[in-house]
Amino acid sequence: MSALYNRNTVKPSASTRTKNAFEERRRLPNHELPRFWWLYVPLAFFATRYAIHLFSDSRNGLESWFRNETGVVENMTVLLLMIALGVAICTLCRFGKELHLCPKIFLLLYCLGCIYYAGEEASWGQHWFGWETGDFFRKINDQQETNFHNTSVLLDRLPKAIISLLIFIGGIVAPLHYMMRKRRINYQNRLWWLMPTAVCLPTAVIASIATLPSKIERATDLKFYFDQAQETKELYIAIFILLFIISLYVRMLRLRHAGRHFSPF
Repeated sequence: MSALYNRNTVKPSASTRTKNAFEERRRLPNHELPRFWWLYVPLAFFATRYAIHLFSDSRNGLESWFRNETGVVENMTVLLLMIALGVAICTLCRFGKELHLCPKIFLLLYCLGCIYYAGEEASWGQHWFGWETGDFFRKINDQQETNFHNTSVLLDRLPKAIISLLIFIGGIVAPLHYMMRKRRINYQNRLWWLMPTAVCLPTAVIASIATLPSKIERATDLKFYFDQAQETKELYIAIFILLFIISLYVRMLRLRHAGRHFSPF
């Protein structure tokens, strides 16, 4: 059995682990974050964004704040990814000496993923600083921007498709499975460390359905009058990434505060 913490850490006996796990399940709440942040805020922002789009002038009203590459949605996406990067680095620094190699690699890849996602969303700063696109990207980028995701369909759609699938399986299917079985926090369950918990569920649902209106519009005569669906989906992917790493950090912190030094991972 592989360990979350490295082999130099003292491992308690099996009976002690079972007793501690029972006490933790009884003492700790189901969720790692207040419901306000993982349930009400994502739902409220999505409803507010749609209402602003429907009832505000896109040129002079609130809607104008949300549109284009330097609007609220694009900037929030980058900001949340940078916060997620900070939490991932903090997790790696705070628990790095105790962690086994596998979670260290996972956290390192998580950091690199946040950097790449945020950098691509902001065209690596071009949206803010307004520099001229270099010859290299001008030749291969269909929007004349300093990024890679607009250089080919493969780099644009494949990563989004993979992330969307992982969010659907890990953020919706897995939490609902555990909720239906009425299972609570269990430090002995290996999948509990790898899978997102219920705090990611509302955001995962919104990220999964955000582009459905535009797809329905293309297939039917229905009109939802919301043309920033893809940007909204990308924002909620960033929220999901942030909520997951915060959740992981809090769970590991609780593990330490509970006096636990071993968990299968």
